[in-house]
Amino acid sequence: MSGKALIIVVTGIIIVTSVILTTIGATSMRIVENVGQYYSRQSAQNIAQSGVNLAIRRLVNDQTWRANGAPWELNMLGGKASIRAFDGSFDGVSAVCIQSIGIEDYHTSLERRDTSTAWAWVPPVVVPTWSKALLTLSGVNHVNGNITIDGRDFDSFSDIVNPGNGSWGIWSTASTFIQQGSPSVGGTTEEGVDVAPTGNPQDTIVIRLNQPYPGGFPTSPDSAFGYTEGTLKALARSGFAGSQYVVDPAKLSSPFSGVTYVELPAGGIWNAGGIVGTGILIIHNSAHDAVLKNPNSGSANGMTGFSGILLADDIVHLHLDFWGAILLLSPYPQGNVLGNGDAYLHYSRMAMKNAVGALKNGSQVKILAWYE
Repeated sequence: MSGKALIIVVTGIIIVTSVILTTIGATSMRIVENVGQYYSRQSAQNIAQSGVNLAIRRLVNDQTWRANGAPWELNMLGGKASIRAFDGSFDGVSAVCIQSIGIEDYHTSLERRDTSTAWAWVPPVVVPTWSKALLTLSGVNHVNGNITIDGRDFDSFSDIVNPGNGSWGIWSTASTFIQQGSPSVGGTTEEGVDVAPTGNPQDTIVIRLNQPYPGGFPTSPDSAFGYTEGTLKALARSGFAGSQYVVDPAKLSSPFSGVTYVELPAGGIWNAGGIVGTGILIIHNSAHDAVLKNPNSGSANGMTGFSGILLADDIVHLHLDFWGAILLLSPYPQGNVLGNGDAYLHYSRMAMKNAVGALKNGSQVKILAWYE
């Protein structure tokens, strides 16, 4: 091969090699760029999804929370989430719309955004439907001593009446409620008229006897709330919000909170002594004859007595300062005095709503839809 031909071949090889290397370099740059873009898009999506999950968790802890003005902004996963939450409807169902924008490489030329939207159903926190009065009963009971049963509405741990918002003092499917000694019953009529406790016979205006219970009187705590049997026991065992489940009441810790579930053996009696706390207190067994006896007011953390919901098969000698509502399940109570001494029972919508609100936290918020 002549020298000229060799030069041409070498030059051609150099040109081809340069083209190949340039192509490889460009391809490599595009691969790197594509990988970078994919990472940014994926990261933005992850941030958006995490924002929705955090908003759901916030709704679980505070069902009234919304961010329909200024967004809730969080730095996370090396980027930023901008979250809005507002009331709306999904497929005809009232729901909270959560919109989360995930931002990667914020305020740079490489900025990428992704949006996640979820619709969450948050149940209203309401007074339980079983609560017909401060005391809802299904068997013949009687009281004596100086017990006060006040169906006017009070805030938790308060003696101030909220006018016109109360309920009956006593509501029973039985035809008899016996008052002996110096008990008194107050309440609020259907017309919203508050009746202060005055003593028998004047207070019979806020006592309702021989009442029909639609669908049949509840036979268990779960049936009272419309839950599948075992739900409240499972919640108590979970320990959420300080919940406790025991078969030996001596193992309870005070003050109570969440769901406190005491399951006694057949014919079991819990001589309770001091009770203090909030939430839902249950004394029950499968024989429907668990008895709460001699409960009085304990004190802890600035609280005296109990605020919330009390469900028991039977109660004897109630000496407790109480706010909320009480449901006695047994149609055949022991026959001893339901309450005596100086107990003061207050009807309280706030106490019940707080108790039910704690019960719903984490267990009732439902995701109707989630869009990417």
